[in-house]
Amino acid sequence: MNTLMLGEGRIESPLSTLGEPMSKGNSMDLFGFEQPKTPSLTDEGFEEFWAAYPKCVRKGEKAGCKKKWVESYYFSQKHIILKHVQWMSTTAQWLRDNGAFIPAPKVYLNQQRWDGAEIPESFGIKKETGIDPALAKIEADRKKAVPMPAHIREKLLSIKGKV
Repeated sequence: MNTLMLGEGRIESPLSTLGEPMSKGNSMDLFGFEQPKTPSLTDEGFEEFWAAYPKCVRKGEKAGCKKKWVESYYFSQKHIILKHVQWMSTTAQWLRDNGAFIPAPKVYLNQQRWDGAEIPESFGIKKETGIDPALAKIEADRKKAVPMPAHIREKLLSIKGKV
């Protein structure tokens, strides 16, 4: 620890390698660089996860899941986890036998099932419309299309032999 001389007395104060006093709030390394602070533990995003997780026989132990969420810093990955849960809720694996193959939420968190999973950019049915996005686009394109001219329609019908 370096000593800072002020007036007639000596004050023991931590000094950086540059001789400047270090503030007590910041943790500095030996070279005077500020160390990153460890993120504070929070349950941010857990309630969203719990609400998004599908109801199944194994869904339980909310307090244990919340503890795992906080201790494992899963709040920093909440967007990935939520997107994966929403996607898995639409897959045949989780829908089979009325949700019999949905893992317990704590198992899902312990095994970090979202880690490395390939989540499609656009998946499933849009919640607000209830229509598959691909089918919605086809319908929109059909409405924009110009109707077939009458003389071409008649020609096609005559070729098919329906006139």
